[in-house]
Parts: sequence; structure tokens; C-alpha cells
Amino acid sequence: MVLKISRSLLWLERWSIYGLLIGLIGGISAVIFSLLVSAVESLLILQVVGDIATRSTISTIHCLIPLVVALGGLISGIIVYTFAPEAEGHGTDAVISSVHLLWGKIRRRVPIVKIISSAITIGTGGSAGKEGPIAQVGAGFGSWLADTLNLNDEDRRTMVLCGVAAGIAAIFRAPLGAAIFAIEVLYRRDMEIPALVPTVISSIVAYSVFVSFMGSTRVFHVPTYEIPSLYTLCFYALLGVILGVLALVYVKVFYSMRDSIFRRLPGPKILAPTLGGLSTGLLALLYPQILGPGYEWIQHAILGDLDPYLMIILAFTKILATSFTIASGGSGGVFAPSLFIGAMMSGALGRLLHTVFPKIDPTSFTVVGMAAFFAGAAKVPLASILMVAEMSGSYELLVPAIIASVISYTISGKSTIYESQVRSRIESLSHLSEVSLSILRSIRVGDIMTRNVTVISPKDRAIDVLKLSRENGHSGHPVVLNGKLVGIVTHRDIMKIDPSKLDRILVEEIMTRNLVTTTPEETLDVVIDKMYRHGVGRLLVVDPECPQKLIGIVTEKDIIRTYEELIHEYLKSHPKP
Repeated sequence: MVLKISRSLLWLERWSIYGLLIGLIGGISAVIFSLLVSAVESLLILQVVGDIATRSTISTIHCLIPLVVALGGLISGIIVYTFAPEAEGHGTDAVISSVHLLWGKIRRRVPIVKIISSAITIGTGGSAGKEGPIAQVGAGFGSWLADTLNLNDEDRRTMVLCGVAAGIAAIFRAPLGAAIFAIEVLYRRDMEIPALVPTVISSIVAYSVFVSFMGSTRVFHVPTYEIPSLYTLCFYALLGVILGVLALVYVKVFYSMRDSIFRRLPGPKILAPTLGGLSTGLLALLYPQILGPGYEWIQHAILGDLDPYLMIILAFTKILATSFTIASGGSGGVFAPSLFIGAMMSGALGRLLHTVFPKIDPTSFTVVGMAAFFAGAAKVPLASILMVAEMSGSYELLVPAIIASVISYTISGKSTIYESQVRSRIESLSHLSEVSLSILRSIRVGDIMTRNVTVISPKDRAIDVLKLSRENGHSGHPVVLNGKLVGIVTHRDIMKIDPSKLDRILVEEIMTRNLVTTTPEETLDVVIDKMYRHGVGRLLVVDPECPQKLIGIVTEKDIIRTYEELIHEYLKSHPKP
């Protein structure tokens, strides 16, 4: 008993120190990020937008809005795709993926790239928020600190979650909600409970650092409101149903736009966030309220200053604008846009219902709706409730917020804006050891690799390889000369070429010659480590006796498919009670 208490104290002492360190880093990072966003806003978008939302006509300078937002997407895209492609999009999903697949390993350059690119995207009017960027920034510093302190994989994951909690606690002045968010966001139906104490410590420290520089004013000012009665609680249940359906629409539009439009665009990847920014800017000519995170318009919704029919329109246009900005690869978070969507739709419903049922308080509806919508869209009901309560100081609304959020969470089903979420800890690759420590080490490359590989010649033209990729759907092709493996060409290599020169450029001019390979006898844990260290999504399989003899290829998809099959078999043989 004494030994157990001693070990517990040692663990708590250790994580108090780690939490303090990452909290300090996260808080300072949040200060820098906030100041950088404000600087970009004051230099660009505020000068162009001015008071457009209150004018009846659009002046010539306001027509520059699409160009400014597109420019932000272009610059952000150049920075991201040049230095850290994993920093694209909304950030939090990349952190979730890193925790599940890479044990929290994040390249050291990612936080810097994310801070700069996100500040540009948000500051130039992109429909995005600070949650995703600061989560990835904090997570990146947590991963770096874990490596610096030579921590094991389990502790690195916890450090990453501490970084997420620290960044979000600071930016949104919501330490408790941020700590819960960090342990809840990984799963649709589970939590990373062992990390709760460390994330609380880092959140409180980061919050304290941030407010000492930026002040402790709450994000939203909520005027006097009527505490819901038992009679009105049924209307909050109705609100949960409506917002749950809207969350389904939001997620569907977001990923349909990404997969059907932006990922199919020809040419360099930087064109997608540029087009996304341009589309957002054009939409903003009609509804400028959708630019940026939209906190000031959420405040107007809380105060009841907006027409309810306009609010409904703004909810749907914000879904489009956020999809344009982030699904295209623009760097920014989805939390603030989600609050905007939830506030507009619930505020409008509250105003309309109030005309028929005077006991319904529109202000309460607006605040509760923010929590309920994000609970359904992101599968973080507890964090949503706590964060909105802390951001607005509306703790008396916890009961209706719980009712609406739980219903929204249930109605939206498996749909989530964070596609890297898994159902529970048992389905996370990082927790595979809890199921069987030896599974990855027991699977050989030869068991899952693709043997019939389409190869190309060094003398083939780039245009022919591009056509081949479109025919077979493969993004990479090995290059073989006289039966010997000499290189590999990927779709990304070809996309770097001027389209007018595709029929003149030969494979040997663009192929990668320094190959990362594996052998049939290597196990999947070794393969995953190689993919991470070299930043590749596939490995060529060669004969160990003759390294230039190609015998197959193994990809991330092969590994994930195999893993899912193993988990499915495990769940069938170990049903939940």
C-alpha cells in the first residue's frame, strides 16, 4: 500500500512538472498566435472590409475582399505545402491522427508553420477559427518536449494532449473545458481518462499565462437571461434535434466539397486553398458576416441584434464559407465557425419561438445552441458544454445545454467533422498494446504487400505516367530499368511540372533515386517507423538478397486495412458486455 502511494506521488510530481512546462509553452504560443492574427487583420482585411456589413451598397474597395482572402489562401498554401503538408486543414484532425497512428510524433517544424499559415488564413478573412491551429501548435510543442525529455510513447501521447489542452485553454479562456476537450476529441464514444490530471494542470497554467498578457475578459458577454423552466426544457430538446440534423449537413457538405472538388483539382496543391479563399471572398460580398471566426456576430446574435431570417441564411452560408476555406486545405480551426453556425440557427429559432411562446428566452437558446451544435458535429458533448459555459459565464444554462447537446450528439450518429476520430480506445493503433502487444510485430510485409506492381521506364514521358495514374488510381509508380529498380515517381512529382512540358519531360528527370525500401520479412512496426521518419506513404518491397529486385509494394492503406480487419476480428471474439 505504501509503495503504491509512493509511486502515485512520483507520477503526480512528474506530471505536475511536465504540465507546468507545456502549459507555459502553450500559453506563450497562444499569446504570440493571437497577436499575429490581430496584426494580419489590422493590416489587411479590416482596411478592406471596414463597415461593409452596415452599408447598403458595396464600394470599389470592398470588391477587393475576394482577392484579399484568395491571397491569404495562396500564401498560406505556399507555406504549408512547402514546409509541412501535414499542417493543412483544421489542425485538430491531424493531431488526432498523429496520436492514433504515430504515438503522438509530430515534426518540430509543424508548430511554426501552423502559427504563420493560420494567422494569414484567419487574418485575411478566411472562415476559420483558432482552435485547430493552436491545438496543433500546442501538440507539436508537446511532442518536441517529450522527445527532448526522452519520454516513452505513452508519455508522448499524454504530452501531446497536454499541449492541445494548453493552447485551447489559453485562446478561449476555458481551462476546464479545454482539458476535457483534449481527452474527449480522440474518440466518438470514449475518453483518454489517464491523461485528465496532466491536461488539467497544463490548461490552468496556460490560461494563467495568457490572461496575464491578454486580460481575463470572457469571449462572450451574455446579458441577463431567464433561467429555463421545466416547461421550456422540451423546446431545448427540439433544438437538439434540429442542430443534430444541421450537424449532419455541415459534415456532409464539408467533406463532399473536399473530396469532390478540391482534391480533384489539377495542378499544384496550393491552387485549392487559393480557390477556396476566392470562393469565400465572393460569398462575403453578399454576406460579409461570414469572414473570419465571426465572434462579433455571435455576440450580436446573443444580444438579439440580428434579424432571425438573416441568421438562418448566415448559418448556411457559414457552412459553405468554412468548407471553402478549410476543406480546400486552408489553415484554420472549425470550432469558432461551428459556434457561429450554432448561434445563428438557435438564435433564430429562439426569436421565432419567442413570438409564440413568450417564456422562451432567445438569449438562452443562442448560448445553448452553440454547445449543442458543436457537440453533434465534433462528438465532444461534455467539452462543448463546459467550454461554452466558461466562454460566456452562463453556468445556469448547464441543464438545457446538457439536454440539447446529448440529443444533438445522438441524432448526428457517427458523423463527425474530425474524421480521424475512432469509436473507442480499443480501435486506436496507439492503444494496440492494450489488445495485443505483439500484433504489429507478428505481421510481415510479405503477408499484406501488393505483388503485381505496375512499373514504368526511365524513358517514359511524364504525360504517359499521369494518364497511367488516372487509369489505375495509383499515386506512385516504381521505375525499373533492365529488371533493376532505379527509382520511383509519384503524382506529386508530376504535378510540379509545367503542364505544357508534360509531353517532353522524361521520368528519369523527375524520379526519386534515394529509395526507402522494405523486405518481405520486415514487420509492420518497422514499416510504420520508416514511413514516419521519411515522410512517405508507401514503401517498395525488394528482395533482401538483391536490393534492386522489386517484388512488391506496401502502402499506408494496406496497413490500415489490415489493422481494421484485426480489430474487427478482435471485437467479434471479445464482445462488449
